[in-house]
Amino acid sequence: MAKNVLIVEDEKLIGLMLAENVKELGCRVIGVVTNGQAAVRAVRNERPDAILMDISLDGTVDGIETARMIKAEGDIPILFFTGYQDPDLLSRADAVKPVGIVDKLDTTENIREAIRALLR
Repeated sequence: MAKNVLIVEDEKLIGLMLAENVKELGCRVIGVVTNGQAAVRAVRNERPDAILMDISLDGTVDGIETARMIKAEGDIPILFFTGYQDPDLLSRADAVKPVGIVDKLDTTENIREAIRALLR
């Protein structure tokens, strides 16, 4: 059975690229949302099997805090995407226990491999 994946990304083109990669890996994208509040609602309504999440999001809640809220409701695997390499930020993200943290500027193949690891 195909896994249901939620994408949380505030940059539209990156969200579309991630959605295409997820679909090409045989999974179903249940939504692409741009902020933490919408992500929490989508998790409650759709119950995704996995989440691809940007650390920097629209609104007042970042991806790290959003991941904490989601993990408080259930153990859904999360893969973070970020364009930032700040050690303190990455340490905060790692504390949430994601499947991984991927640089948005990484190669397409490395991004796909990270998504595959998330979906295992």
